[in-house]
Amino acid sequence: MLPQEIDYGKLKYVIMNKISFFVISLMIILSACKDDELMLQRTPYIGNELRIDGYYYEQAYNCTSVKFLYRNGVLLVAGGYLSYNIDSVEKQLLNSYEKIKHSKISWGVFVIKGSTIEYSFWDTSVGGGLPTYKSIGYIENDTTFCITRTINKEGSIFKRNDVYHFKQFSPKPDSTGAYQWIK
Repeated sequence: MLPQEIDYGKLKYVIMNKISFFVISLMIILSACKDDELMLQRTPYIGNELRIDGYYYEQAYNCTSVKFLYRNGVLLVAGGYLSYNIDSVEKQLLNSYEKIKHSKISWGVFVIKGSTIEYSFWDTSVGGGLPTYKSIGYIENDTTFCITRTINKEGSIFKRNDVYHFKQFSPKPDSTGAYQWIK
C-alpha cells in the first residue's frame, strides 16, 4: 500500500470549522443558561399593612407553603411541606433553613402599594437559566393576603386564588443570605 498524501490545508480548514461550530454552540448554550432578572426592584418595607414578625402560609393540595416577608423588602420562599400540621411544618422549616438559604430559588422581593401586594421570585428550571415570576394580589388585613394572578416574563397570566395567613414565629430566619443575588 502506498501512503496517502495528507492535504494539510484541507485538514486545517475542517478542524477550524469544527472548532468554530463547537465554540458557537457553547456560546448559545451558555447564553441560554442566564437567570432572568427579578421583575420588581427591592425596596425597604416601611408600612404596617402586613405583619412581618413571623411567616405567611397557604394550605392547599395536602401541602403547606411558607413565605417570610422582611423589612428590607426581601421575600423568602421557604418551600412547601407535605403536611397541614403547623407544628410539623415549623420543625421541618427549622431543619431545612440551612439548605434553602443557599438556594437562589428560595429568594425574591416584595412591594406593597396600598392594599396591593406584589412579589417576584426565581423558580426552578428544566433547562437553561432560572425563570422569574411576579405574583399579584390584595391585602385583606394585616394577617391575610390573597394572590390572584402570577405573570411570567413573557406576559402570560396564570389565575390564582392563594390565600396566605399569618403565623407569628420566632426566631425568624435571617434574610442576609439573599444578598448574594438581590442588591
